[in-house]
Formats: sequence, structure tokens, C-alpha cells
Amino acid sequence: MKILTLILTISTFTSCCNTKGVHAMQDNKKSINTITEKYVVSNIGNENVSEHHLTLQFNDSTNTVSGFSGCNRFSGSYKITGNSISFGPLASTRMACMDKINKIEMNMLEALSKANSFTIENQNLILLNGDDVLLDAKQDNSFIIEYTALSRGLFNQYIFENNKITVQKDRTSSPTSIDCTQEESDAIIEILKSLNLEELKTYEAPTEKRLYDGAAIATLKITHQGKTYQTPEFDHGDPNKEMTPLVNAILKLSEKKQKID
Repeated sequence: MKILTLILTISTFTSCCNTKGVHAMQDNKKSINTITEKYVVSNIGNENVSEHHLTLQFNDSTNTVSGFSGCNRFSGSYKITGNSISFGPLASTRMACMDKINKIEMNMLEALSKANSFTIENQNLILLNGDDVLLDAKQDNSFIIEYTALSRGLFNQYIFENNKITVQKDRTSSPTSIDCTQEESDAIIEILKSLNLEELKTYEAPTEKRLYDGAAIATLKITHQGKTYQTPEFDHGDPNKEMTPLVNAILKLSEKKQKID
């Protein structure tokens, strides 16, 4: 795909910005020198765009921003001084989409180009131009949990994402997607949050049966806010005690949902 550099100069931007409550937000906001999270855009001006899954991912070590603007992915630079922020130039892929999506994408990129200040409240990122709210985004708290067990004659994969578990029981069959209740999903996430994701790579396998085909080779991978955390290989059925509650919960819920379906 060709890359188009978007020099962020503004010709027009629809005056649809919400000014309600902006003065109060700016009076209460604290000086923030960095943004490090991934955000999902909920509103551009007064328009709710949650269904389009627009994203902003900030990397404070390189001062770069990337994301999805509705039709294309974009990336570029940003600069923060206190609560002041500026974006650009940004580069975007050049895929063609329907007019409605193209308009949303244009509005998002124009919102970024107009932004000159920001605030973060309750994990919400709000981009402003003066008193005008240009864009409102919520911190992305979603997780993807992937458990895989394989050997010469075995392939089991369980993927938990967005209140669904996708199960594949062999290499040739198609995965089966199963809906989870909110209560079931919350229980999984609650167990997950007890783990230190940065430590997953240090979890030692308690047994070594997989080394002589005595057990399938298993791995646990968790993706959160654009980062992937993965354990070393371990014996299927005998995970490190730190991750045993999560592995058992995923497997038990998968088996339960398959029996129901």
C-alpha cells in the first residue's frame, strides 16, 4: 500500500464541538507530561463513533502516535508540554472506503490536527482546542488471552477476547466462537488482573515431560494495549502455580460452554 503523508493544515472543520463543562475540566486538570496508553475513540465532537473502533496508541519513549482512523491506519509524531499537545505530520495508508467512513476518518484526523491541549480524567483522554472538545477517548482495557497446547498428534487453542472464547481442537478444523456472559468474562478478567504481566516471561515450568513427548507443549500469551506478554513453554496440564488459576478458568469455561452449545 502506498503511504500518503498528511500535512496537518486545516481548511475547514465542522463546528460540532461540545463546549459543555470544558471550563470546569480545564480548571481542575493537572499538568501531565506524558501519555502512554492505548485509547478507543468514543466521540469526535458530538458524534458517537464507538462502533467504528477508532484507536490512538501513544509511545512516550519515541513521541510517536499510531492508530486506526476508520478506514486506514496512521502514524506520526506528537509533542507534549504540560497540558499542551500537537500532532503531526501524520502518515496514513491509502485504502478506499465508503463515504460515511471516509468522513469519520477525515473528522478524526482534523480533530488531531486542531488539538492544542488535553486532559485525562477517569482514564478518559479529552483533546481540546481552546474550550472546544474535539475528541473523547477511553483507555483500552481489553485483553486477549491465548492458550495453546500442541504435540505431534494434538492441537488445542483457546482464545478469549471481547466476551467470547474461540476454540480450535485440531489443525484442520475451523475455530468455534462461543459467547460468554458478562459475569463469566468479568471473572476471567478478575483472575487475569492478579497477574503481573511483565513477569510472565519468567515463569518456570514445574515439570519437563514435554521434552520426551510425555506431555503436549503449552504456552500462555496475553495481549493488552498493543503489548504481548508470553510465558516460556510448559507441560500442558501442569502450568506454573502463578498462572494455574487463569489457565484452569479458561479451560473450564471453554468446556462448559461447548457442552451447553
